[in-house]
Amino acid sequence: MEIEKAYFPLSEILDRWSIREDDLIYLAENDQVRLSIRVFGLPLEFGDYEETPDGRTFRIPTERQMFNGLLDLHARDVFHLFRAGEAHLSEFRGAHSEYACLWETAEPHYVVIGDLQMRRDERDRHEIRSGFSSGGQIEEPTFIANRDCSEVRCNGHRFRLGPIQAAVVQVLHRAAQAGQPWQNGKVILSQAQSRSLRMSDVFKSKDNWRDLIRSDRRGNYRLNID
Repeated sequence: MEIEKAYFPLSEILDRWSIREDDLIYLAENDQVRLSIRVFGLPLEFGDYEETPDGRTFRIPTERQMFNGLLDLHARDVFHLFRAGEAHLSEFRGAHSEYACLWETAEPHYVVIGDLQMRRDERDRHEIRSGFSSGGQIEEPTFIANRDCSEVRCNGHRFRLGPIQAAVVQVLHRAAQAGQPWQNGKVILSQAQSRSLRMSDVFKSKDNWRDLIRSDRRGNYRLNID
């Protein structure tokens, strides 16, 4: 029986892609693929950046929590890790925020090469982009999107989306992940900061948008995924 994994050790990625470790390192160091680590009970602060009128940036914290799950690494840290064999990290890439870092009092998190993983969605994203085939045909995952949902692949259809369209897809994707896929259209559009009051107006530039978003014809919408 094959286990449906959410992430994989690098050894499985190397076997699947039939490449050398040096090639995978090259992809990661040049930010063509993202590598992650699995953590438990790590005290993390998540937030966004804002810019002052003179061009300086500062952090706006939005949440602090004892985090369990996968954290993506910056390419610069992957570069250092593969050369030194270990690293003490305090900053990470946030999945739904512009930054993730340890609380001020927390010691840097110790990481070794053996801790590295790759998310399933990151593996699938790169395979779609590169045209990888594991058996004569490119695998067609139901839903793949980049970080801001400006590029989406759903049931074999590719979509390049504008900012409001991408924001709608992000809202619907979060709802699907939370187990509540059907959402009221007006609420979705409000959360996406759309001035339009109709979903069809927001997606009028995409003739096949109903291959991406499904309607129950009572004002509710969901992503067209099972």
